[in-house]
Amino acid sequence: MKSIISALYNGQILPYEQDFPKTEECRRVHAEHYRHYCDFAEQLAALTPPLDRRFLQIMDEQLDALPLDFSETFADGFRLGARIMIDVFQSDVCVD
Repeated sequence: MKSIISALYNGQILPYEQDFPKTEECRRVHAEHYRHYCDFAEQLAALTPPLDRRFLQIMDEQLDALPLDFSETFADGFRLGARIMIDVFQSDVCVD
């Protein structure tokens, strides 16, 4: 079995490509949000002048920033995990 470090180095682990959780509640919430998004876009399209294109541009701008947020969250979680491992290996005290 390859080590996790080797797999990460060789590009076999790509955290940024991992899917979102697939729980039933997660799917339900995403579906509900998408319905609200579509309903609102339709309401904006019905206005004079139509505002749906501007709304979609704004939403696209926000979505473009998500990978940056995910990257920072991943890095913070990785650092926390590393600090926990350092603490585990340096600790002389057993916790019950």
